[in-house]
Amino acid sequence: MSDKTQDGHMEQAKHSTEKRRVMVTQLLRSPVLNPAGAEVGRVEDFIVKLAEGGYPPVTGLKVRVGAQDVFVGKDLIEKLEPGAVRLNTHTLQTQPFQRRPGEVLLAADVLGRHLVDVARGRIVQAHDLVLAHGEDGWRLQGIDRSPQAMLRRWVPRRGRPDLRRHSILDWKDVQPFVGHVPSAKLLMPLQRLRRLHPAQIADIVEGASHAEGEEIIKAVEGDVELTADVFEELDPDHQVEFIKTRSNEEAARVLDRMAPDDAADLLGHLDQERRLPVLNLMSASQQHKLRKLMQYHPTTAGGIMSPDYAWIDRGSTVDMAIEAVRVDDKSPHQLLNTVFVTEPGGKFIGSISVADLIRADASRKVEELKLVDCSIGSGADFADVVLMMADYNLIALGVVDMAGNLIGAISVDDLMEALVPEDWRNRVEASSGV
Repeated sequence: MSDKTQDGHMEQAKHSTEKRRVMVTQLLRSPVLNPAGAEVGRVEDFIVKLAEGGYPPVTGLKVRVGAQDVFVGKDLIEKLEPGAVRLNTHTLQTQPFQRRPGEVLLAADVLGRHLVDVARGRIVQAHDLVLAHGEDGWRLQGIDRSPQAMLRRWVPRRGRPDLRRHSILDWKDVQPFVGHVPSAKLLMPLQRLRRLHPAQIADIVEGASHAEGEEIIKAVEGDVELTADVFEELDPDHQVEFIKTRSNEEAARVLDRMAPDDAADLLGHLDQERRLPVLNLMSASQQHKLRKLMQYHPTTAGGIMSPDYAWIDRGSTVDMAIEAVRVDDKSPHQLLNTVFVTEPGGKFIGSISVADLIRADASRKVEELKLVDCSIGSGADFADVVLMMADYNLIALGVVDMAGNLIGAISVDDLMEALVPEDWRNRVEASSGV
C-alpha cells in the first residue's frame, strides 16, 4: 500500500471517528424525530450512570413531549447528530420522567459546572460535553472547557464541533461534583484525591464554592492524615470556614494530626468559647505542645517555630545523629535536613546538616565537626528571623529561651509560607489553570 493510500485511509478513519462524536450543546432543545421524520418532542437532557466508572454510558434521554418530560431509553435511539435525534420507534411512553438512583443529568448536573481535573490538580469548568459512539452505544467521553464552547452554550450551533485537543479533557481525568445531585448518591472518591498533593487539594478547595469545597473535605475525611495535611495547606480563612462546621470532636481529631505550629494557629482562630473544649479533646502530647506555642505571638520566632525537630546530646556520634533522623516520626520533613546539638540539659550548642553528617566518619563525635553556632530568641520578630536565616544561608534555625535552651526550630518553608503575599493566594490561576 502506498503512503498516499495509507494517509487517505487514516484521514477517512479520522473523519469517521469525528462523525461518531457530538457535543451536548448541539443536541439540547433539538427535535426528536420518529422513523418517518415527524417531530415527537424536544431533547431536554442526557442521562448517564456515573457509578459505572470509566466513560459513563448514556442510558437515555429526557425528552419534552407536549407539557411533560418523558424518558426515552437508549435502545430507542437510532442516531444522534447535530441538530436532531432520530428514534427507531413511532411510539413513546408518556409516563412522567423520574430520576433513578445513580443517574446524573448532563445538562442540569454537569454542564456549566465545576469539575476537578485530577490529572493536573485544578478546577475546570465544563462549558460543553463530548459524547462518543462505540460498539456498546453512546458514552460521555470528555469535557470542553474552551471559550468557544461557552459561547456555544448560549448561541447553539448545529455544525461539526471544533474538537481541539488542548481544550478537550478526557473524562477519565476529571471528577464532577455530585453533592447537588439528588439521585447520584456518590461522594467525591477519596482514591482519586489521594493522587494529588495536599497543596493541590487545598488549592482546589480554595477555588471552589463552599458546597464544592465541603464535598472535597468530606471525601478526604476518610483519611485522617490527609485531612490534616490539607488543612495545613489551606489559607486561614478557609481553615476557619471548614473547621467551624465540624463538631468539637471532629475539630480536635483534625488538629491532633496537624503540625503543632499550624494547629496552634488554627486553634487561635476558633471562637473563644470553643478553644478550650477542642484543646481538651486532643491527645496529651499535642495539648502540651499547643499550650506552649500559644504563649507566643504568632509573628514572633516562638509563634512560628515547630516544637518537633531532630536533636542529639553532646557526645553523640555521627552514626547516632543519622539514626535520630531515621527514627523521627514527628518532625516536619523540612526540619529533618538538620540535626540540632545540645548539652544534656538542653542548652543549644549548634546545628549540622544531614548532608554533612553523611559525608563524615560515622564514628566521630558530632561536636568535633563544624557546627553552625546560630540560634534566635523566642521573642524575636519575623524580620529578625528572615534576616538571620538569609545571612547564614540556613534551611533551619534553632529557637532558644532566655536561658539558651533549645525549645523549637523554624524551617525555611515556614518563612516562605509567611512571605507569600495574600493577593497571590487569591489568583485564579492557582486553582483553575485558566
